[in-house]
Amino acid sequence: MSPRPPHRQSARHVRHLCSPAFGLLAPLCLLPASALAVWRLGPSFSGGLQPSAAEAPAASLLEAARVAEEQAGAAYGAGRYEDAWRAQQRSVDIHRQLVGQDPSQRPKLAASLHNLGVVLIRLGRKEEAVAPTEEALTLYRAMATANGREGSAAMERPLRNLVLLYFEGNRPQEALPLADELVRLHQTLSPQDPALQAEQVDVLNLRASLLVALNRPQEALRDLDRAVAQGRRLVELDPRNPGLQYGLAGSLVNVSQVADLLGNWGQALRPAQEAEALLRQMARSQPQLIGDWAKALSRLGRAYAQVGRANEAQAPLEQSIDLLRLLARSGPAETLMVEVGGYRDDLAHTLETLAMVQQQLNRPQEARAAALEAMELYRALATVDPRYGKDMERTRAWLSSLPQGTLMKP
Repeated sequence: MSPRPPHRQSARHVRHLCSPAFGLLAPLCLLPASALAVWRLGPSFSGGLQPSAAEAPAASLLEAARVAEEQAGAAYGAGRYEDAWRAQQRSVDIHRQLVGQDPSQRPKLAASLHNLGVVLIRLGRKEEAVAPTEEALTLYRAMATANGREGSAAMERPLRNLVLLYFEGNRPQEALPLADELVRLHQTLSPQDPALQAEQVDVLNLRASLLVALNRPQEALRDLDRAVAQGRRLVELDPRNPGLQYGLAGSLVNVSQVADLLGNWGQALRPAQEAEALLRQMARSQPQLIGDWAKALSRLGRAYAQVGRANEAQAPLEQSIDLLRLLARSGPAETLMVEVGGYRDDLAHTLETLAMVQQQLNRPQEARAAALEAMELYRALATVDPRYGKDMERTRAWLSSLPQGTLMKP
C-alpha cells in the first residue's frame, strides 16, 4: 500500500470544526445599543428643577460614557479598531466610576467590558481580551441570579467568547465546563427565543471542537449529530434562509471530519458530499463564502481518498488548491478570530491530502512536489506559531517514507 499521511492534528488543533466559517467563531460583535444604553437624564419637571450638586457629577459621567460608547461603535464599524479600543477603554473607566456612585450601573459596565474584549479580539490581542471578558461574565452571572432569564440571556455572548478565548489559548480543559454551561443555557433559552435556536447549532459545534481537542471524539460526534438534526429542522422550516443552510453545511463538514478522525471513513463521505453541494450553491451568489467552499472541497477530496477513490478525490482537491492559492495571496482569512495562518494553513493541509492521492495514483513525483510545498508552507507558519512545527515534521516524515529514487522532474 502507498504511504499515507497520518490523520492531521494541525497546529490549530481542530479549528476547522464549528460553524460559522468552520472555525471557532462566535458572533464577536459589539452588543447592540439597547444593551449598552447609557440613559440620558430625563427632562426636568416643569418649573425648571436642575440636578442637585450631588447628582451633577453622575450626569456628567453618563454623558461622557455615552459619547465614548458612540465613538467606539463608530470606529469599530469603520474598521478603525485601535480608535475603537481607546474609546472603549474610556467607556470602561467611566462606567467603573459610575458603579462606584450607583451599583445599578453594573449592567452597563458589564456590556462595556464585553465590548472591550471584542475589540481586543479584533486587534489580535486575545490574551488581553480574557480579563475583561471574564469580568463581564462574572457581572452577568450575578445579574442572572438576581434577574432570572434577563440576566441569563445577557451572559450568552461573553460566555461564548470566553470559551473561544480559552480554546484559542490552548486551555481546552478550562473551556469545556464553560461550553457545558453554554449548551445548558441555550437549552433553557432557545424554546422562548427562535433566534437562539439557530445559534444552538454553533454552540454544539463549539463544544464538539473542545471534545475533539481533549481526545473525546465519540462525544463530539454525538454533539455534531444533534447539530445536524437541529440544522435540518431549521432549514425545513425556512428553506430560503442562507444563514441556516450555512450552519447546516458547517455541521456536516464537522461530522465528516470527526468520522475521519475515528477511522469511520465510509461514514465521512456522505456528509462531505452534502456540505460541498450546499456551499457550492451558496458561493455562486455569495462570493465571501468561496473560502468555505474551498475548505469543503478539501474535506470532500480527503473523504474520497480515505475510501480508496483516488480518481474522484483529485478534482475537488485541485479545485480547492486553486481557490486557496488565490485567497492566501489576498491575506489572512476574513474571520473575527484572526488566525495566524489565514488560508495558508488550509492550503498546506489540502496539498498534503493531494500528495497522498497522487501516491495512490502511482504518481510519486507529483506526490513529492505537493508534499514539499505543504512542508514549506508549514515551515513559514511555524515562524509565527511554533505549533506548526509538528505539521512540518509530520510532512517531512511522510516524504522520507517515499521509495528511494523518487526524484523531482528537472
